[in-house]
Amino acid sequence: MKTLGYLYFFVPKKERVRVKFVKILNNNIAIVADEAGEDRIVMGCGVAFGKKYGDPVDVTRIERIFTQNVRDLSGKFEALLKEIPDEYLECADRIIAHGKLLLGKELADNLYLSLTDHIFFTVKRCREGMLIHNRLLFETKMIYKEEFQVGMDAVEMMNRQFDINLPEDEAAFLALHFVNATMGTEMNKTLEITKIVQEIRTIIRNFFRIEFQEDSLSYYRMMTHLKFFAQRMALHEGKGDQNADLQLFQMVKERYGQSYRCVERIVEYLQKQYHYTVSDNEKLYLTIHIERIHQN
Repeated sequence: MKTLGYLYFFVPKKERVRVKFVKILNNNIAIVADEAGEDRIVMGCGVAFGKKYGDPVDVTRIERIFTQNVRDLSGKFEALLKEIPDEYLECADRIIAHGKLLLGKELADNLYLSLTDHIFFTVKRCREGMLIHNRLLFETKMIYKEEFQVGMDAVEMMNRQFDINLPEDEAAFLALHFVNATMGTEMNKTLEITKIVQEIRTIIRNFFRIEFQEDSLSYYRMMTHLKFFAQRMALHEGKGDQNADLQLFQMVKERYGQSYRCVERIVEYLQKQYHYTVSDNEKLYLTIHIERIHQN
């Protein structure tokens, strides 16, 4: 038995396969109906070549299955494929497969759409000499190192396939698409989260007049905490347990006085800039992480 997503196919005995084509989007993408009559979107090299409505699906050709929001996703795929040549979707597919391998994470289905669209217009702008400078290049490299590496690899793949020469700025743009697909947030929120993390990082660096040891475990822990903190803040999610252990909080404030004063500066900035009130629980954890980085 071959298992793909939520679909189960008995490959050796093709007469048992009842998956049928519902709509052909192009040679490599189609909408199919599974044995329960549920629509799915399938991708695979030549999976729909020469096929028509009602034909059985050769499941050995299926490489990717989309099971969520099929109606909405299929409409967007259809509109995209009318405007953009297949080669751009194929490039996006290879980049996403590589990204999944490097990041070890599942990625949102709409990444196939957003990345294909981005690749198409990036290649077009590059050929017209109209590339855009990425103002968050440094921040993206610092905050999302793994995703940035995926972006660098993607740039190399695009340069090779389309015979262009993209700068490092483009790797940061691509990296944020992967960040966005992992968090499940809109791109504007991803940019806001990145900006907030960098602002807090700058406050800490300036307060202590230090350069971070970016390969240290303390720095990694702090940056991970800041990313989740900024995500909760930008998405207006609950702040978790609002009630800090008062005894522990008081002890941390007294023992790590300098780090807590740094936290107070962060709290004041976030209140003024974003009208965000930081809970005592968040202050407690921020103080502990900052103390670790300060003493590192």
